[in-house]
Amino acid sequence: MKRHREKGLKNKAFLQITVLIAVTMLLILGIFYTVFRQRAVREQISYSQKNLNNMGEYIGTYIEEIDSIAKDVNYNYYLQNYLASAIEQEEGQNNLSVLENMWEYEMSSQTFNDILLTRSDISSIMIFGKKGLLFHKTMDSYRNVMMDYSELSWYKKAVENPQKAVLTGPNRHEFLAGGSEKSFSLSRVVQSWEDGSFLGVVLIDLNFNKLTEICEAGTAGQRGFFYILNEDMEPLYQQKNGNKGFNLLEEENLKALQTGIEKEKDGEFTVEAEGVSYIAVKKTMEDTGWTFLNLVPLKEVTAELTDVNFIIMAAVGISLFVTLLALNKILTDIINPLKRLQRHMARVSIENMNQQVKVESDDELGKLARNFNEMLERIENLKGQVLAEQEDKRKYELQALQAQINPHFLYNTLDSIIWMAETNDPNIVPMTEALARLFRISLNKGNEEILLKKELEHVKNYLIIQSMRYADKFTYEISAQPEVEGCGIIKLILQPIVENCIYHGIKKRRGTGHISIEAFRQGEYLKILVKDDGCGMSEEMCDKILSDEIEPENVSGSGIGVRNVNERIRLRFGQEYGLKYSSKMGEGTTVEYTLPFIKGEKP
Repeated sequence: MKRHREKGLKNKAFLQITVLIAVTMLLILGIFYTVFRQRAVREQISYSQKNLNNMGEYIGTYIEEIDSIAKDVNYNYYLQNYLASAIEQEEGQNNLSVLENMWEYEMSSQTFNDILLTRSDISSIMIFGKKGLLFHKTMDSYRNVMMDYSELSWYKKAVENPQKAVLTGPNRHEFLAGGSEKSFSLSRVVQSWEDGSFLGVVLIDLNFNKLTEICEAGTAGQRGFFYILNEDMEPLYQQKNGNKGFNLLEEENLKALQTGIEKEKDGEFTVEAEGVSYIAVKKTMEDTGWTFLNLVPLKEVTAELTDVNFIIMAAVGISLFVTLLALNKILTDIINPLKRLQRHMARVSIENMNQQVKVESDDELGKLARNFNEMLERIENLKGQVLAEQEDKRKYELQALQAQINPHFLYNTLDSIIWMAETNDPNIVPMTEALARLFRISLNKGNEEILLKKELEHVKNYLIIQSMRYADKFTYEISAQPEVEGCGIIKLILQPIVENCIYHGIKKRRGTGHISIEAFRQGEYLKILVKDDGCGMSEEMCDKILSDEIEPENVSGSGIGVRNVNERIRLRFGQEYGLKYSSKMGEGTTVEYTLPFIKGEKP
């Protein structure tokens, strides 16, 4: 066992320094890794932002190209005449039928036929008036559906923004046979070039062929997955291998993505799906409201750091091994002299404080030995001082406890006895006997310890005297379980509290009050409750009465106030014991004693 203790200091120092060195090296490793990781992430973000900008330019050019087709409607003479006549026909201002304008219709139709033949990405071109379809060229068959076209989102947005092209989708039109293929649409208001009046809304349906072609060309060779979302967070384009990564069709993934998009206007954020972290780079097209996203798995970005981590960890491991060898040698040279000093100091004990340690050097160990010798001398001197102070303290405590009854109480009691003697009051004998017993029990042969039974008798004599002095002012009741009467406590802990009940509770109320004292066992504790139905006190006063914030007006005969009773209990038995006050204004006060349950006169 002794040999094990001797090795403890070296082992402890070795372990602590090893941990410190290891933590430092790991911290350096972590810093290097973090720096390289952040650099890789920044480079990926920069690369993704550049690609998204290019993608936005390509798609923006494509949308402008489609919008130019919609604008051509405003400059087509035949179509302008046809639409003007059709609008008048709708509003009942023109008696000519639409067939009478067939020539304008056919000339307009030929223009759009050429467009449909040369543009495989355009599925249909339709123009709607205020009440229905006025013109259509489509690869699908149009069917007349009873519906209010003016309430459709693309129609309303176009009318609300007559100078802008409006993109909507993905959608399927119910007014086309079979519901049409899934597409996205560009709509724009058609205005008369003569007076700027409303002629209709042109709707160009676009399939995803061209959009897919642009996206696939722009994402070739890129990391991660590319997506396009509309203003309602619906996917317009999802990379073919996107479902293998971050699937937008899953509601949880789309919700997580939407949260990040709402926080960042344009920039980057992180998102998780199925335990995988992604770096998301976002760009929003102002004209279309579309959101371009590039999601790259974080592990792909940091994969290149694996080799760097291995090299750094190998270097850290070798450095740590060499450092520990040197550390072991240094600690051995330091600990061996300390072991010799420790073995010599072990001979010193409480019973043998005079043995001095031999000083063999002038280094730190020599200074330690000299300081130890000086410490032994000081301990001897302090032992004598402490013993003397403890003896003086006991004398002072005894002197304080011998003043059991304060002079004012004693004077008033003797004055009452004289008055009773002069009036031949028969209560003079009980009062005198109670005063004598009060003195005898409080002295208790100079001992601070007392049985609970005697302490209750002491406070009973005090109450007898006070009840005679203040006739009809209060009644009292004292009860105790038989098993607790033989418990040992310290004396004079009840009378100061009862005195406080009388002078600050009962005397301040109208009528006759009542004081009850109850002692009982509660598990390993002795509980004493002192209750009165006096005027009570506030919660703030209850909290402060046992602290140093206030000084209670009442001080008991021994000079031991309410707070000092609590302090004496805690000093003697521990901090878990003492007094607890609870009170309500106008209802009274309860003082709860918590003491250890100890049988005998020596607690």
